[in-house]
Amino acid sequence: TCLYGGIIGMYSVNNVLANMSKKGCRISLSPVKKTTLFLSSVIASFIIEVIGVSLLFLYTRFIIGVDYGNNILPIMLIALIGSLAGLTMGMAISSLTKKNENTKIGVIISITMICSFFSGMMGITMKYIIDKNIPIINLINPANMITDGLYSLYYYPTMERYWFNIISLLIFSLIMILISVVELRRQKYDSI
Repeated sequence: TCLYGGIIGMYSVNNVLANMSKKGCRISLSPVKKTTLFLSSVIASFIIEVIGVSLLFLYTRFIIGVDYGNNILPIMLIALIGSLAGLTMGMAISSLTKKNENTKIGVIISITMICSFFSGMMGITMKYIIDKNIPIINLINPANMITDGLYSLYYYPTMERYWFNIISLLIFSLIMILISVVELRRQKYDSI
C-alpha cells in the first residue's frame, strides 16, 4: 500500500510537466520555480497518501480486527515513512520516464511488484535467498525496508534494526526527491 503511493506521485509530476497536461503548460509558463512547485506537490500528495494509509489502518484494525499488538506507533511511523518513499519513487519514475501516463503507471506497478517479490511478500524464502546471495538488492529495496522494519518490531528485542530501516527509507526518499528535482529542472520545451 505504501509503495502504491507512487501513482499519486506520478500524477503530481504529470501536472507539472508541459508535455503531459494543459495545466502543466500553464505551470511551465508561470514565474514560480519548478522546485517550489514540486516540493508543494510532494507535501500535498503526501497528505493524501497519509489519509489513505490511515483509513486502511483503521479498516484493518477496527473492521477486520487485525491485532497489531503494542507497537501501533512504530507501525504507523514506518507506514508514513514508507508512504513517503513510495510517493517519491513514483515521482522519480514519472520524471525520468518520457512516455504517456499509462506507461508510467505500468512501470510503477511493475517496479512495486518486483520490489515486493524480492522483499519476500510473495514467498518468504525469496527474501532470504536475496539476502544471502545479492544483499545489496534488499538494502536499496523500499519494500524490503518496510517489511524488514515491521519484522524487526516483532522478532528482535531492540529497536536498532527498526531505526536502521526508518533512516534507510528517509535516505531513499531524499534521493528520489533529488533525482526528480534535477530531472524536472532539466526539462525545457521549445514549443511553449
